[in-house]
Amino acid sequence: MRRIFALLLTALLLCTLAGCGDDGADKGFRLPIGGEPSQLDPQTATDASAVTVLSVLFEGLTRLDAEGKAVPGAADWTVSADGRTYTFILRESYWSTHAASGEETAWDEPTRVTAQDFLFGMQRVLSADNQTGTATALYGIQNAEAIHKGEKELSALGVRAVDDATLTITLNAPDDAFPIKLAGTPFMPCHRAFFEYTAGRYGLEKQYILSNGAFSLTAWTHGESLLLHKNESYHAADAVLPQSVRFVIEASDAAAALGSGTLDAAFLTAAQAEAARQNGVHVMSLEDSVRSVYFNTATPILANAAVRRALRDAIEWNTVYDHLTAAGESRATGYIPPDALVGGETYRNGENAAVCSTNVTAAQTALGEGLAAVYPDEKNPAVPRLTVLAAQDEVSANLARYLIQSWQKNLQVYCTLELVSETALTARVSSGNYQIAVYTAVGGGLTASENLTAYTTGAANNLTGFSAAAFDAAYVAAADGERTSVTAAERVLREQCPVVPLSFMRRYYGVAANCEDITVRPFEGGTYGGVYELLTAKKFDD
Repeated sequence: MRRIFALLLTALLLCTLAGCGDDGADKGFRLPIGGEPSQLDPQTATDASAVTVLSVLFEGLTRLDAEGKAVPGAADWTVSADGRTYTFILRESYWSTHAASGEETAWDEPTRVTAQDFLFGMQRVLSADNQTGTATALYGIQNAEAIHKGEKELSALGVRAVDDATLTITLNAPDDAFPIKLAGTPFMPCHRAFFEYTAGRYGLEKQYILSNGAFSLTAWTHGESLLLHKNESYHAADAVLPQSVRFVIEASDAAAALGSGTLDAAFLTAAQAEAARQNGVHVMSLEDSVRSVYFNTATPILANAAVRRALRDAIEWNTVYDHLTAAGESRATGYIPPDALVGGETYRNGENAAVCSTNVTAAQTALGEGLAAVYPDEKNPAVPRLTVLAAQDEVSANLARYLIQSWQKNLQVYCTLELVSETALTARVSSGNYQIAVYTAVGGGLTASENLTAYTTGAANNLTGFSAAAFDAAYVAAADGERTSVTAAERVLREQCPVVPLSFMRRYYGVAANCEDITVRPFEGGTYGGVYELLTAKKFDD
């Protein structure tokens, strides 16, 4: 059943309809995004809303199909015998047209997308000015890391535009997952002349966006929505069924909107999912996120791994697990959630499961070692009072209280509880404005190794500021995607303990009953794509 469920999570969310008299094509779709995109620059965007929109506006050399596998996007490719050099032959495709009010531009007519556009996009990612963290996605390319760190010139990059239609990419070492990575926004093209024309405003407004994907941006009404229309210059325009897509910013009451037809797909809370089912909405369940205790390693006492392990082992785990089970959550058996795969199979199993247990003696010993390391000149050092941040809902608040009571009882460590809204919690954790937090994060991608990216040094989604050479090395080894190397990396992470996994959380998406062929991807699309795949989506008349 677990294997079947995992396949369902990565497969097409298909709404089967009966009695429809039309073919469902040439309709428009309305989908929500969580907030205003920070900007729509593929090379630097990292927020989920921007990535969702960019995955529809732009197309990389590859794209992901309904099962999360890499298929030809803007190009077909071959791989050298040693697995290091990829040769891409671009399909004939054109940039969306661009018109500025009262101004004639060179992009009023379609301009062909070339290999130079993809090369320039990757060069921009590796620019010293780019501090968003997206450059790490390119580090597998020959000399990319050294270039980003200022150790080599851009000309040393292992990417070559052989001619307008041919691009080669040479890797440091073979990487079977590289075609999947290529579907990500950092690898998308950028037209150099248009970028320079925008004079620092690239991606900030509709008039400063030139895209090569199946859709082009028609209107961006800030705070309300973004409207996209089918790009007739796209290489496979005839196969694209929707005529338009409107991304609605911060839509409210998603379940009611799905039932009334004002939204066609949306994220739902557990309560909304049940209401949506009763209204005929098709609901998909995802188990792709982990509720954890986060330790901000910028806090001096929490920078010590022994102290972090002490806090973990001092927790009264039977009480915590009983509370989470009663709330409908399952015990976390590691850092990687159940929907993550290795080689197309579910990673999480009994062999790599590690449920936490209370060990007061070990906790007290570890705390003593940690305090001696942090305060070597003090005779009787103690942990300063810490603040635990949590959401103000009943389950989260009581969970935080159980943690605080455990630490006081077993370690004489005292904490203050601060309860905030979910929105404020996300903002505080994302900005590093906390000491200890009870927080739920969606995994970093479909594969098990991608879910470990958040713990690597300097990663954009590293919410604890954690850095350990031992784990970075283990993560590099886990990049081969082998189950044993992923498990070894997870074991190192458990020893370093930047976060403590508490439970695996379920998330829900609904698709309106009259819609078909909308792909909903787990992990919010992951590192390499948006939540929704819409190229063949259809909407039938009620």
